[in-house]
Amino acid sequence: HGREHSFPTRRSSDLLAMVNESARCVEEGIVSQPGHVDLALIFGAGFPPFRGGPLRHADTVGLPAIAARLTALHAEKGERFAPSPLLVAKAAAGERFTA
Repeated sequence: HGREHSFPTRRSSDLLAMVNESARCVEEGIVSQPGHVDLALIFGAGFPPFRGGPLRHADTVGLPAIAARLTALHAEKGERFAPSPLLVAKAAAGERFTA
């Protein structure tokens, strides 16, 4: 991956929740493509455009790292952080949300 990317330490749980809910939108068919939820959160919620949206950013960071952090937060803070099954499956299979 060349340069290492990560979530900033401040508000990282908020960003992880955005990634998780974005993955759920794809999983539940609310959006037909991951790019749609990325665009919606860039234009509608102010997600930083240079990160490409929450799912593209998660791909950059690495889905296994995202799933692991969500699992830890789930144990620490409760059900809100239970990782999306689609995110976990993609992480385990070495897949990405975006091309």
